[in-house]
Amino acid sequence: MFEIPLAELVLEKLNRDDKTPLQRQLYQIIHDLINNGKLPPDKKLPSSRFLSKEAGISRITVSLVYERLVTEGYLYSREGSGTYVSKVVTPLVPSGNAPVMKSWVYSERGARLLLSESSPPQPKGEFVPGIPDVSEFPFHIWRKILGKYYSKKYLHLSGYAESGGYVELRKAIAAYLAISRSLQCDPDQVIVTFGTPQSLDLCTRLLSDSGQQAYIEDPPYWATESVFEAGGLKVNCIPLDEEGMALEDGMIAANGKFIYVTPSHQYPTGVTMSMERRETILALAKKHQLWVIEDDYDCEFRHDDLHLPSLQSLDQGNHVIYFGTFSKSMFSGLRLSYMVVPPGLAPAMRRAISNLYLPGMLQLQAALAEFINEGHFYRHIKKMRAIYFERGALFRQRLKAVFGNKVTLSQGNSGLHLMARFNTLLSFEQFSLCARRHGMIVRQVKFHKPTEHGLCLVLGYGGVPTRDIAGAVDRLQQVFIEGERGLFFSGA
Repeated sequence: MFEIPLAELVLEKLNRDDKTPLQRQLYQIIHDLINNGKLPPDKKLPSSRFLSKEAGISRITVSLVYERLVTEGYLYSREGSGTYVSKVVTPLVPSGNAPVMKSWVYSERGARLLLSESSPPQPKGEFVPGIPDVSEFPFHIWRKILGKYYSKKYLHLSGYAESGGYVELRKAIAAYLAISRSLQCDPDQVIVTFGTPQSLDLCTRLLSDSGQQAYIEDPPYWATESVFEAGGLKVNCIPLDEEGMALEDGMIAANGKFIYVTPSHQYPTGVTMSMERRETILALAKKHQLWVIEDDYDCEFRHDDLHLPSLQSLDQGNHVIYFGTFSKSMFSGLRLSYMVVPPGLAPAMRRAISNLYLPGMLQLQAALAEFINEGHFYRHIKKMRAIYFERGALFRQRLKAVFGNKVTLSQGNSGLHLMARFNTLLSFEQFSLCARRHGMIVRQVKFHKPTEHGLCLVLGYGGVPTRDIAGAVDRLQQVFIEGERGLFFSGA
């Protein structure tokens, strides 16, 4: 059977007049050709150099698309041989005489979700943001407690979870927050969820309608915009200044619904919201009847001397929904998070989470309750707070020593990451291609309203052992050297 070369298929489908970036168009073209069976399993793809030349696309663009498809399992590489279509991908086209589906069958909302930024493809490595150091976690204790609840003695924990989560865990969370964050909450206000994105999705589904508006920080946490848009909301990105989100009365529309903020340690810039700005946010929420979602994602690892009260503890109008997670304090794959909701909202929220998700994993929740109540959680937090403080200080020191005035670092000494703006001509795509050769995966800071030039990255140091910090920064410098040398020789 005669086969049309991939380069010709790409040229046929590329629309250079479309505002959609060529990288995204190329990804979708190859993705669809695999799913509709036109690129069958074990089919060898042309080299990035050849396809770049034939299709008139930069080689970096082709290489990044190939790498993404390899990461997602659509392609695989053979060293010294090339890139092939994966055997494990099942084409979407039915066999026989069944009609062929259109190549793009998703809703407009679904399309935005699938093409939006996603989580890092690997859970560890140099500079992957948001990843804690699991080598220090007391797994021997955790395994013993977990094993206890996965025995026949606790068969009653094998069903679905009701009432917003295991009651002993909700009690433990409420007691912990009362001490650590001065939150005033009853266990009935605590809703256990499986990850912060689920918490956000639940709020979106229960508390808003399609077409209403949400106000988030610029730059935002990567998942927030995706979840809100997937729920049909219009997202407004509000710029930050040194005091936090600069939201003003005139910016809020009549159909506004949510204000989403990370006031303790803004992700990704590290800005701490001022007391005056916190009061402004609460006043705006009361005036316009908005829900404020306060995401306190890494509250356990604040090192700054200034400890401002949470929005939830300041709220007098029952407008604040507080988010917390164990993914940063314990390990990311745990996927246990929680919300603290206003008392009047709690019954509806418990029913909604049961109707939508049928949550379970009560054994896991029971084990976590015991882990907290026996003091293991606090001891682990105390230990890791000191480690991350030392690690962050060393990381900052080494970055300034190696890059000097070519790098500007975010303020603050909290959390597991920092934001770094590099004075370089490299684009993120060019930098990322070089970084992957060194096993580094970093996230770009994406401002919706850019105000400065340069390459802005989120660099995670939580998962980098202290002894490896210096060498990791040296390798980061090597990535820039290689990238800028290639840029120079390419004449770009």
